[in-house]
Amino acid sequence: MEQPLILIVEQNLHDLELLNSHLGILNFSCICTKQGVRAVILAQTHQPDLILLDVMLSNLSANRVIDYLKHDSKTATIPIIVVTPLKMVQDDEFTMLRGFDDCITKPYDFNQLEVVISRHISQLNSLHFSGE
Repeated sequence: MEQPLILIVEQNLHDLELLNSHLGILNFSCICTKQGVRAVILAQTHQPDLILLDVMLSNLSANRVIDYLKHDSKTATIPIIVVTPLKMVQDDEFTMLRGFDDCITKPYDFNQLEVVISRHISQLNSLHFSGE
């Protein structure tokens, strides 16, 4: 089976590189960007198996990115896992986020990340095998 493709959208370059190398070790292919606009384009072009989306984007809010992706038939079914600073989980801004499939917090806990990604990838695989 080919490697699942993950789109990483992460504002912080250090975190982006860290995720890219860690997910590479776990046998995932990654495409990376620091920009929301680029994330939408990459998702439409490459149709990844999963999207990791930092909520702290500068040029296009995470809400807008999710909105674009969920309303485009090419990307509507791609699971989106939002990544949020731990302190923001109780924040109003976070509770306004809609349309994502899962959430993890920063600083990254790679065990948690692995569990969440694996769960979504295995759900995708079972959908493919059931003939959908």
